[in-house]
Amino acid sequence: MMPRRKPPWLKLLCPQGVNPAHLTARRCGTCHEWVAVDTGGPIEEVYDPGVLDAMDLAVAIILGRRFTRIQPIAGTSLIGLRTPCGTRGIEPDGMYLAAHECFRVPISVKPFKPPKRMAAAKWNGPQLSDGEISAFETA
Repeated sequence: MMPRRKPPWLKLLCPQGVNPAHLTARRCGTCHEWVAVDTGGPIEEVYDPGVLDAMDLAVAIILGRRFTRIQPIAGTSLIGLRTPCGTRGIEPDGMYLAAHECFRVPISVKPFKPPKRMAAAKWNGPQLSDGEISAFETA
């Protein structure tokens, strides 16, 4: 089986330079498929570059495949990775990456579309009464 070409959108998932998700695009050393490697911790985690949606997520759960959530960072177009614990952190409208297993067909080959830059929530000052603020100032 011939390895696939590098997906053109892989550079959006694994950007050069500032990359809080610590994702690097490279070929798997065993099967030579393109993968996204999380190099942020002491152990490298390898993911298929296809993005899982709600239907694909159900398939990953049934197959017992590990996955991680793509978490947009507010106010930027950057992402972070969050590994869900059980059912905590799993949302049907989220985007996920499935763990890579050599010589297995990826669950998804959907391209990654970076989140639009979201406006950061503005802080409107303390939500305290005048009495609470004066009690704090005198203490």
